[in-house]
Amino acid sequence: MKNLIALFVLCSAFFTSCEPTPERVVESEWSAEQPKLVTYFLEEGETKFKQKEEKFYEDGTTEYTGGYDAEGNRHGEWKYYYKDGTLWSLGNYANGKKTGKKEVYWPAGQIRYEGFFADDEKSGHWIFYDMENQIIQELDY
Repeated sequence: MKNLIALFVLCSAFFTSCEPTPERVVESEWSAEQPKLVTYFLEEGETKFKQKEEKFYEDGTTEYTGGYDAEGNRHGEWKYYYKDGTLWSLGNYANGKKTGKKEVYWPAGQIRYEGFFADDEKSGHWIFYDMENQIIQELDY
């Protein structure tokens, strides 16, 4: 059993060490200690592309984070935050087009509206809420 565990640990270390580590580049900064915009680049063969981006408020709180595909289009989950760190908006992209669930929040953290995107267009049932979490409008696309 000890040999099996040792083999598993060795294999895990080997496979995780083979994953390419993105290069972190500070694109702009508030000060020498505080980045404003950080981009992560990934190399695949001779191609280098932007994989992820993070933007920060002056106090270091995250303003937004999101990923990119190899062609430079927004891809995957994107999150935006208010200055106090509260989630403002959450959405997904597939090769530059909005897709899936979209959520937007009031500054105190309550849901403001939610709906879905399909191929960059509003789709399905959208619900809008007031600050007391009461539904104020529903729309179908």
